Amino acid sequence: MLALSMRRGLTGAAAFAGALCATAAAANPVLNLPGRWSGPGNIVMSDGSSERMRCVATYFVEGNGALVRQNLRCASQGYKIDAVTNLNVAGTQLSGAWEERTWATAGSIKGNILGDGFNLAIDGPGFTASMAVKTTNCNQSISITPRGNTVSRISMNLGKC
Repeated sequence: MLALSMRRGLTGAAAFAGALCATAAAANPVLNLPGRWSGPGNIVMSDGSSERMRCVATYFVEGNGALVRQNLRCASQGYKIDAVTNLNVAGTQLSGAWEERTWATAGSIKGNILGDGFNLAIDGPGFTASMAVKTTNCNQSISITPRGNTVSRISMNLGKC
């Protein structure tokens, strides 16, 4: 079972990951987000062990792509995520806040849209991470690398087509 502080950080990271993934897919890539995305995920611990999970992300886009709300739920035998993310999109800049309901924690995220994806910085109580996101019209690939944590990586592959 993962430690509480690790769970808090990773759930927040995962929540933001989904919300940011599809944003670079089109002329106004945020407009590709609305709907239900699902797929597998994986958590890799610093000792090399890993755990598979199943994820579902639902997106709501407002203001012609300026505001994005994402609900993310992931579960495995030993891990659960129930998170909400609200993002502001201004040109190529992303910023926002997340809340993970299972572990009652929250934080911020910021980053840039770059080509077919994003480079992001995630911050919350006792948790920091970098995130790389690649996207196409139908698929989101997310890699989160926590710093100073017993988890070395979280990844997800979500699709909606």
